[in-house]
Amino acid sequence: MTDRQSCHTELDSLLHAEYVCTGKLNTLLGAESEALIARDVDTLEQLVKDKHELLQTFGQLEERMQRLLQSAGFGTARTDVEACISWCDTNGRLKKGWRLLLERIQLAQQKNRVNGATLEATRSHAQQALALLRGQSPESPLYNPTGNTGVNHLAGRSLAKA
Repeated sequence: MTDRQSCHTELDSLLHAEYVCTGKLNTLLGAESEALIARDVDTLEQLVKDKHELLQTFGQLEERMQRLLQSAGFGTARTDVEACISWCDTNGRLKKGWRLLLERIQLAQQKNRVNGATLEATRSHAQQALALLRGQSPESPLYNPTGNTGVNHLAGRSLAKA
């Protein structure tokens, strides 16, 4: 079992590391937004690699957090983190750090949702453009239920054949 002071010290270190990591993630998500708008594929590819590395770091921090919580006699749910903070936080520093971390996480989630919507809008626009080039109705799917391309009831010609 971990004593309160060593738990406080380790938890403070973990919260700070996660806070820094989440700040980096928010920066990457901002750059991703700009790259999506600019349709900068090279930058997007690099950002995917950077996010993957960052998520690996998050995973390692999460494993450390779970080990700490378990060694202090707590479970690993969010409420257990808060219970552990209440148990070992004598000066309010951990509570404040936890609150700030959650705010950064919420911002990252919001940015991620916006980027996802931007990506979906771009994908939809590309599908509509491809449909037009193939002589299909832009509202029709690129693939029919049988997995074949094209829509049989349309007699349009592909621009490549026009």
